[in-house]
Amino acid sequence: MTVTPDPVATTSWRWKPVDIVVLVIAFAVWWPLGLGVLGWKLWNDRQPVPVDLGARLQVMAGQLQAALDSLWAGLSQPAAAPAAPDTPTGNAAFDAHVREERARIASDQRRLDEEIAAFRAYIASPQSGDREVYDRFRTDRAAGRV
Repeated sequence: MTVTPDPVATTSWRWKPVDIVVLVIAFAVWWPLGLGVLGWKLWNDRQPVPVDLGARLQVMAGQLQAALDSLWAGLSQPAAAPAAPDTPTGNAAFDAHVREERARIASDQRRLDEEIAAFRAYIASPQSGDREVYDRFRTDRAAGRV
């Protein structure tokens, strides 16, 4: 014995409170979104197996929660500590290159610190004009007067 679906039951509206709430919120946010939700609901209700909006929203909320949990877990895990910068790599030529570069950078840093100190002393003088003071300083420094 086969059961035929009641034609009235298949075309009847299957509105639930969650459907009405979503529709009202969609219209409140942006009227084209509300029209889209209304169109989807009218189309969905006439399908042989309509999708329950409340169940679909629960599934989507669960997926969103799982994604946020995995994101939070990834952010909260400490990053792997990098190797100490002074740890030798095992390649003598590369290690020598690293030592030379570190010495060059330290020398550049000392030179820059000296230039900053000299510039601060130079601008402490009663002369004014921001760009002009800097340009004069660079000219005087290049000439060895400062």
